[in-house]
Amino acid sequence: MFVDSQTVKEIALRVGFDDCGISDASVDDGNVSALESWLAKSYNAGMSYMERNIDVRSDLRMLVDGAKSVISVLYSYNTDEQPDSTDFRIAKYALGRDYHYVLKEKLNQMLTEIKKVCPQADGRAFVDSAPLFERYFAHKSGLGFIGRNRCLISPKLGSFVFIGELVVNFESDYDQPLNQTCIGCNACIKACPTKALTFDGINATKCISYQTIEKKDGIDEEVRSVMGNRIYGCDACQDCCPHNFSVPKKSGIILPEIKAFSPEELENMSNHQFQKKFADTALLRAGRKKIAGNRHDVKTQNL
Repeated sequence: MFVDSQTVKEIALRVGFDDCGISDASVDDGNVSALESWLAKSYNAGMSYMERNIDVRSDLRMLVDGAKSVISVLYSYNTDEQPDSTDFRIAKYALGRDYHYVLKEKLNQMLTEIKKVCPQADGRAFVDSAPLFERYFAHKSGLGFIGRNRCLISPKLGSFVFIGELVVNFESDYDQPLNQTCIGCNACIKACPTKALTFDGINATKCISYQTIEKKDGIDEEVRSVMGNRIYGCDACQDCCPHNFSVPKKSGIILPEIKAFSPEELENMSNHQFQKKFADTALLRAGRKKIAGNRHDVKTQNL
């Protein structure tokens, strides 16, 4: 079964994605080796889920029956919008509606449109929710290259992009990886407040994003002392990247509840109220107690 790539890409743009590329579903063994090496250094910190289903990562047929191709899409969240209050910072990716919802809806809409062209076509949508080498497939399909900040960098959009995939049962015209690479200025490595980012990879134990979102207990002192006013995530290694300086930015991304957000309101809010108010946001990932604790750590450090 074959579906023309131009048709697929036109559908991707029509449903609202910013770019689209297609590759076969095979995985280079080097990716598995690199992941295993990273895990061996315990760079995954408390994210034990990274250690599971490595066999699935290397063979997408274990994830989707009859997997033949991976359609990778990009959705930019690059914006200058920020909450009204300036005494704290939230990572850009969390300013709008939770990207899992946004991209999954568009991917499923895209699959529906593809089925109208080829009724036998089938597949599954994935958005940062399965053992799948997302950056690898985005790179393989010509959408960008991997920077020293370990982000996918799109020449068109920069690195502030969400990646999503449709793993499908048909073949198509496959794109080729770009010849372009990171310029190697090392700005990202120099900008990392905790030195979590090195030439050797990202040590999540030191990463502000891990510490303020994923880590179950309080923020480590050595991280707290340099985190500034960041209470949810960190964009330091992307804000300084030259590849992000001249790419398009979006407006209208930030949600009203994030625009007017004040961490102090969490003190008089129940978990249920928090979940109701921020139900469509990525803030639920950390939860009320964690974010309130992050804010306390920031205020204590800045006294």
